[in-house]
Amino acid sequence: MKKWIVRILGGLLGLVALAVIGVLVKFYVLSPKTRAAADMRAPTTPEAIARGKYLTHNVAACVGCHSPVQEGVPGEPPVEGKLGAGRDFGALPGFPGRLRAPNITPDGETGLGKWTDGEIVRAMREGVSRDGRPLFPQMPFVTYASTLTDEDALAIVAYLKTLSAVKNDPGRLELSFPVSMFVRAVPKPVEAAAPPPPSPSDKLARGRWLLAVCSCNDCHDKVNERMQKLPGGALAGGARFPLPDDKGVAIASNITSDKATGIGAYSDDDLRRVFDEGKNKAGRLLYVMPWSYYGGLTRDDKEALIAALREVPPIANLVPPSQIK
Repeated sequence: MKKWIVRILGGLLGLVALAVIGVLVKFYVLSPKTRAAADMRAPTTPEAIARGKYLTHNVAACVGCHSPVQEGVPGEPPVEGKLGAGRDFGALPGFPGRLRAPNITPDGETGLGKWTDGEIVRAMREGVSRDGRPLFPQMPFVTYASTLTDEDALAIVAYLKTLSAVKNDPGRLELSFPVSMFVRAVPKPVEAAAPPPPSPSDKLARGRWLLAVCSCNDCHDKVNERMQKLPGGALAGGARFPLPDDKGVAIASNITSDKATGIGAYSDDDLRRVFDEGKNKAGRLLYVMPWSYYGGLTRDDKEALIAALREVPPIANLVPPSQIK
């Protein structure tokens, strides 16, 4: 009898060992899925650089995450002289580690100075760093894979090359286990070319594209206390963002079309004021929302974004006001 028990236990342990080996192979041998960076060259025309600047500052707002910001200042504008120099977000409540956005200036030691144009585009759309490390999905490469064309991605690269090279190493992303393992399965090669951005004349389609590329969902989706997104909570708000020096907590608004708890009762002028002045319907300043970047959207793009927000399904979720000291 004892021999049978030993054999059964041995078999079970063997199965567990095989399962563990399978998991390790999946996440550490087969992941992240990657490929060699494409041989691409960013254009140098003034038009391409201007397009890249618009995307980098006002649409994707790359510099909002990749620059040290004036924390506690409404709109969180970048620190002067540090545009694109990377950012250490510190220990964020509920985040499994320490979030850091890398330096994207042309500095050769701490920035993108030694990266090829193709490697930068691969990072933006496929979530893999130059050395093959997976990027954390807070960098919305999954969205960019289907929304950024080669032309737009290379326009961003063209503009980034014009930034002043700033020597600044914010440090590497730190992730706790098992999140550090799971993120390895997220990156994957782009399988199909992204369609061109909709024309401003197609207001609603253009607005949907902007809603995606502006990554509004990154801050405004409903989350739990561990900052994990909740099913059925798209753009319903509630995420908490502590301000530095114990100045309080900014809370992301519900931006669904719900009239009681969202922005359904906002007029178009109310929404324009959000983008241009960083104030909500009640006139209260919005500290963490990067309106200082989105305020630079063209008039047509603001109108398109407003149209897209109007069609967001209503979700009743009463969000408390931000607690600013």
